[in-house]
Amino acid sequence: MKKISIGILIIVTTAFAYPPQNNFSAKAVEKSFGKIKEGLYVNKTEVSNLDYRAFLMALLEDNKQALYNKNLPDTLVWRKDISYNEPFVDFYFRHPAYNNYPVVGISYENALQYCQWLTDKYNSTQKRKFNKVLFRLPTKEEWELAANGGDVNKQYTWGSGFIHNNRKMELCNFHNLDMKYDSLTKKWTTTTDVGERSRITKITSPVKSFFPSSFGMYNMCGNVAEMIAEKGIVKGGSYVDPAWLVTIVSEKNYTTPTADIGFRVAMEVLEK
Repeated sequence: MKKISIGILIIVTTAFAYPPQNNFSAKAVEKSFGKIKEGLYVNKTEVSNLDYRAFLMALLEDNKQALYNKNLPDTLVWRKDISYNEPFVDFYFRHPAYNNYPVVGISYENALQYCQWLTDKYNSTQKRKFNKVLFRLPTKEEWELAANGGDVNKQYTWGSGFIHNNRKMELCNFHNLDMKYDSLTKKWTTTTDVGERSRITKITSPVKSFFPSSFGMYNMCGNVAEMIAEKGIVKGGSYVDPAWLVTIVSEKNYTTPTADIGFRVAMEVLEK
């Protein structure tokens, strides 16, 4: 295994989903997308730390130091949580143990820059399936279609309205809360479930966790809330959200990068 050290950033050059420029594979990119309708494909997973580091590596290989610096994730987002997440500031984005976890601390503009790089790189690669494509963030309607598989009645990607299976195991990465009714105050309260059935810790899960949607998309409910083309809106909820906020139609607003927001990419075929 060969490692390239650039300042404090260590990039492992084996098993890249999207390798550095010299080893870029259009076929590997194509396989990572699922078709949701004619001429439109969506990334089966959220963009991982490994994917995003490959993008940064490509910028360095092109001597685009300023652009590289501008697109680095904000790892300080981990300090905003009330729990002790300090190790994630240094290790979550850079350590190989988190290669296949979703990249976070990314701005809307960073996501667009990633899409532009992927578009340029794919369209300039000789061995590719499509003559010309556009990689971009999915619209709200496209995102929901990828999540529900064409069934608008689905609450969650797996089809049922339950967030646990019959073994009381979570079906996605969300903040497991118990609802309790206080007969004295006549109010509902929420408490964190710390019992044996709460096996998801308050951090992201690998991008290929749990069961995919009928279109083959992973983690569209929970894990990280995902940016869409409409700026300032994320879909699907995240690991910090309760069950009722990680549905397919769930959305919330954002203004800055956070530790629970990531993105996935849509591929629009412009020329076959």
